[in-house]
Amino acid sequence: MVGFDPSPEITLPSLFDTTGVFRDQNDIVPFGLTAFGYTDASGAVSFDLEPGSYQVVVSRGTEYSSFEAPVMITAGVTTNVAAQIGRVIDTTGFVSSDFHVHGIASADSRVNQTDRVFQFAGEGVDNVVMTDHHVHTDLDPRIAALGFSPFLASTIGEEITTWDSGHYNAYPMTIDASRPSGGSTDWGKAAPPGMDFTAYGAYIATPSEVDALAAASATATPDTLVQINHIDSHFVPLEIDTSLVPPASAISAFAKERFRIDPTTGNLYHHFPALELWNGASRGHQSEFLDGRIGIWFNLLNQGLLTTFIADTDTHRYANLRSAGARTWTAASTDSPPSISDAEIAQSVLAGKATGGQGIYVQARLVANEDPGLVADLTLAGSTLVSITDAVAGVDLEIDVQAPAWAEYDRIEVYANAGTVADIAVPQLFTATPTVVLDAGVDFTVTSTNVFPAVPGATRLDASVSVSFASLAGDTWFVVVVRGRDGVSRPMFPIYPRDLDTGSNTTLADLIDGNLGEDGTMALGATNALYVDADGVPGFQAPLAP
Repeated sequence: MVGFDPSPEITLPSLFDTTGVFRDQNDIVPFGLTAFGYTDASGAVSFDLEPGSYQVVVSRGTEYSSFEAPVMITAGVTTNVAAQIGRVIDTTGFVSSDFHVHGIASADSRVNQTDRVFQFAGEGVDNVVMTDHHVHTDLDPRIAALGFSPFLASTIGEEITTWDSGHYNAYPMTIDASRPSGGSTDWGKAAPPGMDFTAYGAYIATPSEVDALAAASATATPDTLVQINHIDSHFVPLEIDTSLVPPASAISAFAKERFRIDPTTGNLYHHFPALELWNGASRGHQSEFLDGRIGIWFNLLNQGLLTTFIADTDTHRYANLRSAGARTWTAASTDSPPSISDAEIAQSVLAGKATGGQGIYVQARLVANEDPGLVADLTLAGSTLVSITDAVAGVDLEIDVQAPAWAEYDRIEVYANAGTVADIAVPQLFTATPTVVLDAGVDFTVTSTNVFPAVPGATRLDASVSVSFASLAGDTWFVVVVRGRDGVSRPMFPIYPRDLDTGSNTTLADLIDGNLGEDGTMALGATNALYVDADGVPGFQAPLAP
């Protein structure tokens, strides 16, 4: 419900973090919304509102249209709204997952399993990977009990949470019913009672050892993999410079000891198959991705350290709607929740067959100009690498973008063996410079497609672009980023409601006027890398490979 609460809750001024003390203080509904609710499996929901004028908005995340209508609430009267929305984005061959989700089993979350099921089914996510801190959670029984099995599946994971070297996401996992944690990973290493201190030569697992521990766990599966979560909490404290060839950590022996890492350990860089580059739902989370993390990924690609980009939320709370955030689509044989395969999801992550977004769904493919039958794409049956013999003719990069009408976009950026720029203040973080920049209305056209004429507003914003890359100097990787820019495209409020400017939105009319140039969360999507082998040497030879 868009509008203003006639009698808002009192906020408590405090010099201290109220986390875990007052839920109504640390889990607040985003500005511009008075209330929200998620429907049951039949599509019904009810909640109370104070009398007044509001705008009711019904949505189901990136793949769906939205329903919007004014509503007047009268005291003592039940107001009924019948809404219809349509799935306007075609994601055939891909399944959406949130790879980083916390619930009541995590010490820093109080969201119960029922709320998590309602929430992610309502946000249109096909599969939720439960990654509680040091706990293995199986959400499937609760999904089934609530009747949501046709709409939502889950994967068992674990966030292996070290204090100093970062957080590591392991999935898919299983449950060890004999252990209270369900089978968590002991990154502290075994030591006699009272002897687990560095003074006694007891140290925690290094990053490479964490990876090995997860793979060797009794609760691991043949497809278990580990991704680094919110990667700056790993690369920055360990002082890992990914622009070095090979990447290396500069952390001193003293600092290693302080982190409870064996000070005689050498280079702490370890190559993980996936990196959580974008986690969250806000402008700030998007900025973290584009301004500090994307260049880390590109540094690795430039060295031939092929790594999969993951977008997700890292949600811990409920009312702040962080769950309405980034997600990743992986290549799959089906996106029907009862038939979703954990193994297939993991295999697609390992293969880099994935694309991420919030409001935007983008796909790309490389087509050889010497033979249109030579293709690289992100599909399950395809290959992310295309080999060509005519580097002069090169390849065409074909880009297809879809978004619901409420997620406007106006820029496409192509990165090809892109260079990176280190952050002056935090030199372990890197941004990147696009190789090609395309703007709507100049370089490409966004068309509106009426997907379901009988459903008001069930339209899609489509764009298809082909960019030629001829006279390739060598093997090349390609990544596509699509986004809406402030002042050019409207933010995605209220479907993705975070960060709307408060000063320019003081009335209901202000809130529903499109909010152009008034901050808010902008549409954003990015592909994983595609590769062209153009140098005559079999396989991908990265430009900076040692």
